[in-house]
Amino acid sequence: MTDSSQKVRTEKKSSSLLILTLDFGGSTTKGIYTKLHQNNPGLLVMEPEVLKVPLESVASHSTETLGTTEPENIAWVSYAPDTFAVGYLAKNNYYANAGLKELKYERAIAKTLAAVWAVSQKLRLGARFQLALACLLPPGELENKESFLHQLQTVLGNYTTPTGRMEVELVEFKCLPEGAGIYLAYQKKVGETLKTKVIALLMVGYRNASVLISDKGRLEANGKTSDLGMIRLLETVVAKTSGQTVSRLAPAIVAAGSDISTTPFIRLLRSTLNTNRQNELQLLQKAVKLARREYTAALTSWLDQVIDRSVVDEILFCGGTADYLRKELNSHYPGTPCLWGVGADIPKQVDKFSLGSRLADVYSVFLYFSQQVQK
Repeated sequence: MTDSSQKVRTEKKSSSLLILTLDFGGSTTKGIYTKLHQNNPGLLVMEPEVLKVPLESVASHSTETLGTTEPENIAWVSYAPDTFAVGYLAKNNYYANAGLKELKYERAIAKTLAAVWAVSQKLRLGARFQLALACLLPPGELENKESFLHQLQTVLGNYTTPTGRMEVELVEFKCLPEGAGIYLAYQKKVGETLKTKVIALLMVGYRNASVLISDKGRLEANGKTSDLGMIRLLETVVAKTSGQTVSRLAPAIVAAGSDISTTPFIRLLRSTLNTNRQNELQLLQKAVKLARREYTAALTSWLDQVIDRSVVDEILFCGGTADYLRKELNSHYPGTPCLWGVGADIPKQVDKFSLGSRLADVYSVFLYFSQQVQK
């Protein structure tokens, strides 16, 4: 895998250097962070919503609430000429959307600035410090990494937050395709063996599905990305039921598993009469079963176009949606070794929200990137 890290400036790294790795997921923004020469990484999780709002509006959200809530819950950033509410604030106070139809990197500027501020509050870094940043983007958006870097360099040194002006110096930057962390962890595990195989790396998340091909140890840069993430299944269920929303359905459908247990759906029922509730429960279960079959058919059809089974020796699966469809994906590739859970082991003190495999990619990249920075 080629090293695409960029030394953005040449000044000496200071003890106030923040190392941050971000995954701009469609359901959550996930970040792993630490300070230079410290070995106690923390986890940042933010809602994906971002919305441009008047500065006067967000400025009314007083920083007095910092004592009773986490900073990521009141995050907003302002850089000329715009101001953005980010995460929980955007979702809860402004009814923002997750922007699933937009390119990830377009919202990633505001998300990055908000994440940097939130972590600076947690680590008490103040308003001026250095930053080493690694980000994950879909393979189809990697061509935008130079534009992303240029925009970050422009605004990081001067933007406004709930606690005032920030002056952050970006000293190192890396932009990798989604799934790269899983690949790096597998590369570390098997070593030279990787150079003898053709491996397909399949990442299926909330928003999209991506495929990268490693040909005898060389990870091809031009991966494939589609919009066939978990959101497609959820939208189908919403269309086939009454009164449901994507945000309410997602955790229940995952909890229902491959057997589509009805138990997780009971809390979603809108009817009050027992007879109607039973009918509603059966309708919901039927809708999920059908949507799962339809979504699996669409996803595997696309995969057949981008993965050549005749040359691929192994398939590495990652992402929460891939885990959800493990039974179907294993069945779709009966003659090919399918590998799961090959990312780095995530310490319990890091995975404090029990995200499990959803953290595997970003955490594995963090281990690789922080080691490079610490050198």
